[in-house]
Amino acid sequence: MISRPARRIGRLPGLLAVVIGLSACGPISAPGASTSPAATVADASIERTQGPAPGPIKPFRGEMQQHIRVVDGYVSMFFELRNIGEEPVTFLNTLYDYEPDQLYTPAVRLEWEEGGNLIYTRAGRFFPSPAILQPGETGAYLMGGQAVQGSGTIGDLVTHMKYCPTRGMDDVPSIPLEVSDLAWSSADGTTTVTGMLTQRSGAGRPGLPAVGVAFFDADDAFLGAVVSTRAADGLDPDQPVAFEISGRGVLANQIVTARAYAWID
Repeated sequence: MISRPARRIGRLPGLLAVVIGLSACGPISAPGASTSPAATVADASIERTQGPAPGPIKPFRGEMQQHIRVVDGYVSMFFELRNIGEEPVTFLNTLYDYEPDQLYTPAVRLEWEEGGNLIYTRAGRFFPSPAILQPGETGAYLMGGQAVQGSGTIGDLVTHMKYCPTRGMDDVPSIPLEVSDLAWSSADGTTTVTGMLTQRSGAGRPGLPAVGVAFFDADDAFLGAVVSTRAADGLDPDQPVAFEISGRGVLANQIVTARAYAWID
């Protein structure tokens, strides 16, 4: 976690990320959310917690805390993922049988009570991906600001995500990256984040690094996120590379701390 007062601050380890779940190998959807006036959508903070489905206690169990922020007509999300069981689980797309090429980019939608969606998107990412958690480990799902479509009263959040003890376990994992010298600024509704990425383990990878940064206030309330899957041109092991990413939908004037996540395929 990084404090706002210092513009350039010490190192953040690449934090493991993973996604969603809460009924083993079954879909998850959250109940209704806060209200907003018709014709526009007011800024809003939505919190949901979900655990394993009722029934016999199984050795593989997951838990998810969902934090959603609406700022200036943009929606961003930060989901805290926990393996609270005794066996490894992977977090992935509920619809893996129908969308085998999108195991780690599940669709998420936030609905209007009157019908239709504020957002329907696959822009969010697990950190890392594939998202595999050992017992007691935690991860995250992050989505940067997505523009609201339409107007009305905010309704249900539907996340096509789940935890599972089998799917994805044999996939080649991404490599977590070290994030350092994190700094941020905001102008005209856009928040820009800069820093350095370093690959401290593993051989070189051909992919591009993905970076997600979630922001929090003095009470650790989620304020929004900035996410990019093309944060730099590439990496060589132990060779720091600068990155710069930006996005909208962050309540920037209240930022006190930030959590950075990064990986490379």
